[in-house]
Amino acid sequence: MNQLSRVRDRQRLRQAAPSDDAHLPWAGRWPAPAGIGLLALLIAFVGSWNPSFWDDEIATISAAGRSSADLMELLRSVDAVHGFYYFFMHAWTSVFGFSEVAMRLPSALAVGLACAGTVIIGRKLGSESIGIASGLVLAVLPRMVWAGTEARQSAFTALLAVGLTLLLIRAWESNRPLDWVLYGLCAVAGVCMFMFFALAVASHAVAAIILRRRPLAVLITCAAAGAAVLPFLLFAMTQKAQVEWIQNRSLLENLTIAAVKQFFYGDDRPTGNLPPQWVLGFVLVLGLTQVGLVAWGLWSVRAMSAYRPLVVLSLTGVALPMLGLLLVSVALQPVYVARYLTFTAPLFALLVGLGLDRLRAGRRWLLPIAAILVVLSSLVPQLTIKSFVNEPVDTERQIAGLIGAQTTKPAGIVYLHPELRDMALAYPQDFRLITDLSLEESPADSGTLWGKNGAVTADQLKGRGDVWFVGAGGGAPNDLSAFEAAGCQQTRNLTFQRMALLSYTCP
Repeated sequence: MNQLSRVRDRQRLRQAAPSDDAHLPWAGRWPAPAGIGLLALLIAFVGSWNPSFWDDEIATISAAGRSSADLMELLRSVDAVHGFYYFFMHAWTSVFGFSEVAMRLPSALAVGLACAGTVIIGRKLGSESIGIASGLVLAVLPRMVWAGTEARQSAFTALLAVGLTLLLIRAWESNRPLDWVLYGLCAVAGVCMFMFFALAVASHAVAAIILRRRPLAVLITCAAAGAAVLPFLLFAMTQKAQVEWIQNRSLLENLTIAAVKQFFYGDDRPTGNLPPQWVLGFVLVLGLTQVGLVAWGLWSVRAMSAYRPLVVLSLTGVALPMLGLLLVSVALQPVYVARYLTFTAPLFALLVGLGLDRLRAGRRWLLPIAAILVVLSSLVPQLTIKSFVNEPVDTERQIAGLIGAQTTKPAGIVYLHPELRDMALAYPQDFRLITDLSLEESPADSGTLWGKNGAVTADQLKGRGDVWFVGAGGGAPNDLSAFEAAGCQQTRNLTFQRMALLSYTCP
């Protein structure tokens, strides 16, 4: 792009926008990123202590709570793809503990920093108003709020994607070896944080080729980063059994999930507890509004070459990872899970921010309507994300609390499957009087997340007094033969969607 073309584009932008960016609230080098970052932190953090820990978060607790040597042993057999995050949380929890607030605060901080960085990207590739709009969109986006409300690495992948994009822009401008090295190191860190981050790096390579902006330097740096992480990726792929829980869906089913959950509804807990219809109505409004804004923004700047880097980087950064994961899911192995692509959220927010900015420049009367729809429709799904409404009745915290409240003297417990032990790992205070009769090897000793079970016999149950049984829910069969052989009397039978809770007296 020659200098004359850039000047003409800037002139067209000034003619299209009647007000100057300098008069915007928070305009300036640091006020906008700092203010929006703090706002995003608060939105993600407030109420994050309401939801119960769920399966994946409890996996973080299980991993982070063991010694470094035991953690390394775990990663050799399972969850190597999460190892970078587990070691970070191992250090964090050694200082701050394992409460919901302590475990989720790092994710909320990462969300705040990611939103601040998104403001800077929008400013560098577009204008101050695009940066502010994009940062605010990302701060309330349900996918991003969910990432800031769970003790997993999704929020960190978004932060690293923002950092990677800023480093790419810097390297494009300076072409200094140090900046390319920093870009490569950030790419390596991102893939080590989560292997599918490699798709974000690949999207940058594609964008550089399309834009013809130092494509050789980008390709060389990406190749070097790829070579550095290749051993890690190959090893992580040997543990593909860890994603066998992902349902085998058709392309249409995956597209439907992507359309709803990728950005517009963030809750990923496998509870089978669908949100109320009125919440889904706001999700639909949010999706239609934001997709409409993206379409309007792209159409409005179709002839403005100054916006081309923003458009190409954002489109490739959203479309390529989604397409890649969808194709792998349909052709090879099911891997599409919306939260795995949380790192695309900042780039999607930039496209929405562009649309809002073009309304400001071209159809000003629509701007407040669109802004209100975006904010309101984004905030409503958070009522379910943060369990203000529609909390499942069989969360780990509720079942653990029920067991703890009903256990006033030493008792035993039997888990049908090791993973059902997760509630005891997350809320050990409710199990302080309870002996795990089914535990053969602890999680640390067995190098697993949940430990290993051994068969419980009638002889073990005789004379135990009160014994709890935690089995499969939803009407699935449970093996209760040992209780029957021991002559235990059932005193309670509560069947939930995901688990069954039975209590016995074993004389």
